[in-house]
Amino acid sequence: MKNPLRAIFDFDRRELPVALLLFLFYFLIIAVFQILKPLKNGLFVEHYGADIELYAKLANIIVAAVAVAAYSLLYSKLRRNWLIYVLCGFFVVGFLVLIWALRSPSALPIWAFYFLGDLETTLMVAAFWAYATDLTDSDQAKRLFGVVGGGGVVGGWVGISLAKVLLSRIGMAGLLFWSAVMIALVAIATAVIEYWTVKTRAFRLPDQDKRPVKPEERKKSSWTSALDGARLVMVSRYLLAIALIMLFYEIASQLMDYQFKKQTEGLAGVEATQASMIDVYFYANMLSVFVQFFLVSLIMRKAGLTVALLVLPVAAIASSTAFLLVPTLLVSSFLVISDNGFNYSIQQTARESLYVVTSRDEKYKARAFTNMFVQRVAKGISIVGALGLAAAGIAPRWLSLATIVVAVGMIAAGIYAGRRFREKSAELETVRPAA
Repeated sequence: MKNPLRAIFDFDRRELPVALLLFLFYFLIIAVFQILKPLKNGLFVEHYGADIELYAKLANIIVAAVAVAAYSLLYSKLRRNWLIYVLCGFFVVGFLVLIWALRSPSALPIWAFYFLGDLETTLMVAAFWAYATDLTDSDQAKRLFGVVGGGGVVGGWVGISLAKVLLSRIGMAGLLFWSAVMIALVAIATAVIEYWTVKTRAFRLPDQDKRPVKPEERKKSSWTSALDGARLVMVSRYLLAIALIMLFYEIASQLMDYQFKKQTEGLAGVEATQASMIDVYFYANMLSVFVQFFLVSLIMRKAGLTVALLVLPVAAIASSTAFLLVPTLLVSSFLVISDNGFNYSIQQTARESLYVVTSRDEKYKARAFTNMFVQRVAKGISIVGALGLAAAGIAPRWLSLATIVVAVGMIAAGIYAGRRFREKSAELETVRPAA
């Protein structure tokens, strides 16, 4: 009799140590993100309001451009594990400095916390999925990523739970300290993954598929590697479709997030605002855990990647329609719950799986351009739209019309990317026996 657990946990013994460590890696970075998210958002909104936060998100486009350049240069110069170590060191130091700077919150540390909190998820999630797809082939991705991605949703649930329980006990400084500890553990987990990869030979070895770099190319990369990701995306319809999925999603997500935060402005006090956001993110993570462990693997293996990519935009259309009809704090909470609940589970796992059939440069550079720069540009587009409506005196509820339109675009891009993924996977399967 076939073991039903194989539908979810389908990997052999040699893959087990690395799969568990990847689970831990993703668990830790998402736990940190969920701890920081209500802290930085609540602190910023309470001091400056949701409207000023829109300008902070616009400034994040510049921060993202610098991050893409730095990430691409690091990738060009460092082995994959050392890229992770450098990023971890940067965030550990940053969090420890913020503990001191936020003892008496002023403009500079509040803005720095806001930007650094966003950078943590932007850089570390991009680095994680680049690393995971660099380790695996397409067959391993289909079998392992449902479980490995579960580390993110469990980490999100644990992170927001820790924030909910510990905020009143150890405060923001204590939560920042434990965030630094978790990021340090990511570096340790990466070192152990590299050890097991070499020992078991069940995954791609470091730099196994990396093309030797000619001296003239190495010299060029010092100045232009930040643009390589953009070039790769522009010349590939497949990568462009992935970028459009990210673009459309971020526009929709930011509009829904703004609608929710406008509703929370009626709450009084920093802790009340932070507590309200923690509750909403807590339920969103509960949804993520359920979807990741009970639906993602089954949908990706039985229905395919295309169906998995369509779940979130369909949910966005449904929740936005509800808020358009009933614009209350409760209904706006469902915008965030459905968005975060599906994005951090099935949407992210499916979207990142699209990179498995790409080259190593595309995994790192094109993904960095899409996940960092395109993401921030999309936020900028949604912010300009929100500011325009606010200046015209139009209620936030009408932003739902724009959300519905871009969700339809996301569906179209997802259908195309899913079809090309099947074709590319088939091509790789045909070539593999001859290798």
